[in-house]
Amino acid sequence: MEEINVVNNLVLDIDLSTGKTSSIEISHKDRREYLGGKGLATKLLFEHIKTGIDPLSPDNIIVMMTGPTAGTPSPAGGRFTVMCKSPLTGIFASSYVGGKFGISLKKSGYDGLMVRGRSDKQVYISIDNDKVTIKDASDSWGMDTYDFQEVHKQEGDWVVIGPAGENLVRFAVIASDKRMAGRCGLGAVMGSKNLKGIVAKGAKKIKVADPEKFKKALKVAQKKVLAHDNTGRRLRELGTPQNVRAFGTTSIMPVRNFSKAKFDKMEDISAEKIRDNHKVKNHGCPGCPIKCGRIGKFKDKELISPEYETIALGLDSISTGNAIGFAMELTEKGMLESDLKFGDSSKIAKTIEDITYRRGLGNDLAEGVKRLSQKYGGEDFAAHVKGLEIAGYDPRGCTGQGLGYATANCGATHLSGSTHAVEVDPLGGGAKGYLSPHGTKAKAHFVVFFQNIMEMTNSAIFCLQTQYPFLEENPAYKYTPAPILRFVMRNLPAIAVATTDLSDYCALLSGLMGYKISRKELSKVGERVFNLERYMNCREGISRKDDTLPKRMLEDVSEEGWAPIELDKMLAQYYKLRGWDENGQPKEKVMNKLGIIC
Repeated sequence: MEEINVVNNLVLDIDLSTGKTSSIEISHKDRREYLGGKGLATKLLFEHIKTGIDPLSPDNIIVMMTGPTAGTPSPAGGRFTVMCKSPLTGIFASSYVGGKFGISLKKSGYDGLMVRGRSDKQVYISIDNDKVTIKDASDSWGMDTYDFQEVHKQEGDWVVIGPAGENLVRFAVIASDKRMAGRCGLGAVMGSKNLKGIVAKGAKKIKVADPEKFKKALKVAQKKVLAHDNTGRRLRELGTPQNVRAFGTTSIMPVRNFSKAKFDKMEDISAEKIRDNHKVKNHGCPGCPIKCGRIGKFKDKELISPEYETIALGLDSISTGNAIGFAMELTEKGMLESDLKFGDSSKIAKTIEDITYRRGLGNDLAEGVKRLSQKYGGEDFAAHVKGLEIAGYDPRGCTGQGLGYATANCGATHLSGSTHAVEVDPLGGGAKGYLSPHGTKAKAHFVVFFQNIMEMTNSAIFCLQTQYPFLEENPAYKYTPAPILRFVMRNLPAIAVATTDLSDYCALLSGLMGYKISRKELSKVGERVFNLERYMNCREGISRKDDTLPKRMLEDVSEEGWAPIELDKMLAQYYKLRGWDENGQPKEKVMNKLGIIC
């Protein structure tokens, strides 16, 4: 069996308009500065995509990129990045997904791929080791993601869209096995290219550069993953729905389109209730020891159990839920005629199908909350930032999360600058976290820190869940009394951030790549990737005016547990830490420091 390195430094380039394929070589400099995954995807788009293009035009480019961890035993390292210009927001967006596709793509000899242009007929792309073929998919158009993958599983491992992507729903997802690249409508971009899916089959064996160093680092890392209460127990037993109890008791769970702080029937949707009533069992990404996904019995069928944020039709559950909730409030206020009502779930299934196939009101809902509010009104309570619907953490109960939403490059994601887990007690019960849930103290420092760390882990790629054991199982954190940690994090945030232990990431990547990677270098990768994407978005028109939150969240603090979000104050601190000007544009000095040539 042919052996290949953890990085092949080759990206497959496919033009569907011409049918031509070629490859792009990744330089050693770019590999070191951007690692892979999100980092290299961002760099490739910066170099190849035109400014101002329509996301649903042939000019958009989809990049799918693995990291050095793919195909190795690295904990939770089998994921890959999908990135392009979003049809929902009009700016750049990325999503991260597991499944087997990324590993098979790497084993075929490519670290990633780019798809540009548009086919004049419905097609799929087949990558069988060194052979790349564009094949007819007209017979499969209309199939959902589960059925399609089941019918075609003998061909290899897939990324595929369902009817929502085919119908250009602006928040359609891309499926990889049972996992989803779920945000920002990347599935609609595939649909706009008449691309049903991509299948990869690879027979090459992946070898690490320094096996002994990697083996030693892996042993330590795996021990920490299993020792940590979240990754070693709670996620394995309950999955992400564990957050229902944790955050439903702390005034940050969204209720009635973010108009209330508490949900009376919270227990009915808790992870514990799902586990007890639906015979839930684990599933997860290949090789992942955490296995946070769940499969349960629902009406005598084995189906994917909902995540906290929540499938086959191919819809982003966060955006879908927000769009339906917003329509319910519009209806309640007499601004829209519909049969959608809070507390009545009987019309939800039909509404989801109507969105998928763009039927009736579903055609408007398929455009997302921002466009809905522009058509029907209600912009003050339309829950989105930069066009992306807000995730499941109300920032009035964790104000740093509000800054994270406002400044995240793709819009209101909980996966960039997520401070909610350190602002409230992640085990529930209402106890305060290490940072105060309210106010501005230390919030800008930790939003910048978590944004940079997330960009680094998404470039490597490690699942975000590794941050808990890799950061919290280290002695300096684990054995420091909570009151001392709380004091340092709140009052000396620069020191807390600068001394955070990233040694597990450094050791694993050093073993994989064969050269020493320091904490400083890894931190700089994250900062570099975040700033480059911000610069690209600024070229698309993003500025200070867009780094904001819905008026409802800035003005309504009437519920118990909510407090004002002093966004302007936090933004001033954040821009200063980032080295951006007062309009949110990265200054030349910081771009030069990061080696970004614009």
